[in-house]
Amino acid sequence: MSPPPPLRRPPSAPELVEELLGEILLRIPPEEPAHLVRAALVSKPWLRVVSDPAFRRGYRERHRKPPLLGFVHNLYDEGPIPRFVSTVASPCSSPALGCRTWWALDSRHGRVLIHRFGPSDLVVWDPTTGDQQHLPLPPYSHAYYTGAVLCAKAGCDHLDCSGGPFLVVFVGTDDEEASTWASVYSSETRDWSVRVTADLSASTAVDLHSYIETKPSVLIGDALYFTLELGKAVLKYDLSEQNLATVDAPETDGEMETGIFMAAEDGGLGFASIEGDDLHLWSWTGDGNTVGWKRCRVIQLQSLLPDRNPSLSHGVIGFAEGLDIIFLETPEAGVFTINLKSEKSRKVGETGGYYAVLPYMSFCGPGQRGN
Repeated sequence: MSPPPPLRRPPSAPELVEELLGEILLRIPPEEPAHLVRAALVSKPWLRVVSDPAFRRGYRERHRKPPLLGFVHNLYDEGPIPRFVSTVASPCSSPALGCRTWWALDSRHGRVLIHRFGPSDLVVWDPTTGDQQHLPLPPYSHAYYTGAVLCAKAGCDHLDCSGGPFLVVFVGTDDEEASTWASVYSSETRDWSVRVTADLSASTAVDLHSYIETKPSVLIGDALYFTLELGKAVLKYDLSEQNLATVDAPETDGEMETGIFMAAEDGGLGFASIEGDDLHLWSWTGDGNTVGWKRCRVIQLQSLLPDRNPSLSHGVIGFAEGLDIIFLETPEAGVFTINLKSEKSRKVGETGGYYAVLPYMSFCGPGQRGN
């Protein structure tokens, strides 16, 4: 008969206290990272608990959705300047983005994609660690362009993609060829794919001479969506099939350039537009017997935003994927978020010429490099 397994040593009193403390601290909401920092400052045992990689992993798994930490937007001051605006009292380092040769294109899975001029290349930047990876532009002509960045790790839950493989999808419009194309860069192969060209003839809203907008993309399932000329249509890039297709925007009474494509509440493609003092939410149905846009919800903004000058209109300038949060620019009061579930508003930015904002979501706290 084999000897019985050795008895596990019961935890000492300090170990038991730290274990119980960890269970308590796991319940701190992630929406305000400064709370974890304050907890870490209480004592060395508290700092040890909060900085433990096992605690950080359990914290992410418990809360699942990375919180909104801020947003990036571009300014013009003798050249483009991307700027990071924190929406929390965050302990995460806010890197120097006051470079006149940088233009922010996209943000997703804890990364920000930036186009750098002189020398011209792309930068994938992790704000919480400060890591920057530079990659060349695709070898195809483009007068207009945009791009998207996303995690490339198979089966990733996107709770902590930092340091992992990524993809960059670059979309450009070639004026001379009157064509819009897409190419994909892999951080694993360090190379660009052969471009695929869009067939815009199926659209009734845009034509062959239409151009891609430098606006943030939307990731829905295995597809990325990019805005075409003045928001008249959206270009869909299927990551699995590696092809392009178009979907025309819904017909609204508002100005198309004040709306954005987004993820609908049912998980499909959506569109948000401003009509007067109302926010209109649309959902696209492309399967079965019904194909087209359906207005699914109207949110009255008068009770959520400050009074506006009747001659000036609000604009939808951003959408936080996975959080159901929309960013609105008010001409005289600044930038506000609207939580589509609670229908609550919050001011997060001052007035300025916002073309678009790139929401940045990530878990952030003690023990991460850059904090």
